[in-house]
Amino acid sequence: MTADPTQPGTQNKHDYGEVMFKAMTSRQSVSPKRLSEPGPSPQQLEKLVEVAGCAPHHGLLRPWRFVLFEKEARPKLADVFEAALLERCPDADEEDRHRAREKAARGPLLLGVIVTVDQSDEKVAFEDQIASAGAALQNVLLQAHAFGYAAKATSGRAVRTQAFRTAIGLEKDETFLCFLAIGTAIQSSRTKLRPNAQSLLTNWNGLAGG
Repeated sequence: MTADPTQPGTQNKHDYGEVMFKAMTSRQSVSPKRLSEPGPSPQQLEKLVEVAGCAPHHGLLRPWRFVLFEKEARPKLADVFEAALLERCPDADEEDRHRAREKAARGPLLLGVIVTVDQSDEKVAFEDQIASAGAALQNVLLQAHAFGYAAKATSGRAVRTQAFRTAIGLEKDETFLCFLAIGTAIQSSRTKLRPNAQSLLTNWNGLAGG
């Protein structure tokens, strides 16, 4: 029987840790404009959602869900982007409308991340619920990278319009967190400078400000 490298006490746990470290530190966001076919298969999509479900979720709330924008629905999504633009800018010209509409076609696979925040929950704070959605999103980004794809999470003013909320069918307590575009990078991204670990870590000595 082959040892499971993810379980403590196995001989391969050091190698597994190095693989995970390299995978996480090598992942970079790639603009949806630079993503092309192929995208994840239906089987890979299922695994992407499965790893999202492994994110921590305080109180077993799992206060988020994903929505898939199928290729056949992209023209309708383009209509939504245009309507959202006109809500914000009624005098938008044809060029602006075209730019708004073309966003719907970007990314072979396009997901939406929706967060349901229960403001009345006395045990699970608002921040904990948002953090759970962020962890789920990061799990998907890392798994997409492990599959060999590139991806990027994007938001913007359109998702905060009433036109967008109505078209997507969001409930009163739901927030559209972001889109997640996944596909094959048609050109490499510049390696982004990562922060030094020491700049992200401080020690607390028991005194305020220490």
